[in-house]
Amino acid sequence: MKLLLTSAGITNQSIATSLEELVGKKAAEITIGFIPTAKNVEPDNAAWLVKKLTQIFKYGFVNVDIVDPSAADVNWKVALEHKDVILVGGGNTFHLLKQVNESGFSAWIHERAKDKVYVGISAGSIIATPDIGVASVGEADENLPQLNDLSGLSLVDFEVSPHSPESVTHNENAEYAKVISNTLYAYDDNSAILVDGDRVSIISEGASEVFNA
Repeated sequence: MKLLLTSAGITNQSIATSLEELVGKKAAEITIGFIPTAKNVEPDNAAWLVKKLTQIFKYGFVNVDIVDPSAADVNWKVALEHKDVILVGGGNTFHLLKQVNESGFSAWIHERAKDKVYVGISAGSIIATPDIGVASVGEADENLPQLNDLSGLSLVDFEVSPHSPESVTHNENAEYAKVISNTLYAYDDNSAILVDGDRVSIISEGASEVFNA
């Protein structure tokens, strides 16, 4: 599977170019299905979400549809069927995980793994990993649905800590890394983790760290 696990979205040209290369098309030709589900339970207004979505236009990505699998009477599978990129936005990680499991999105993305590029923003990146425990580190998300099982989608075999150091410090990541066995990638808002089959690389115009390598 091809993934681009960002911290804050398409924030620089390096990340934008990496997405074009993963898809194999120019930005203007790429179709994107944007999933805003994680934002639904956030108490603040959606200005930051709109910013994350519209900033990709700066890099030429203009074919974007908003699709929420948790919304009633939405045939999200049909809406996402012919999209090149599935872009899962940020917000509350625990709510997002609950919704992707209950809606069937989790099973669907595994079935379509070979012909889609998965792009995560913050919470959308965290749920792609084997465990979302990192969402409780630093400026933590509230476990609103009171999940006991924090198993993620396991699209990759490592964990990620986005917004590091903006919201999660080096020491907080180091302490979390001590209680897990997976490799942990911690990176800032100008960075992303690229996965193309067995190849994993850090795309960055900022800072990143790797724990348990």
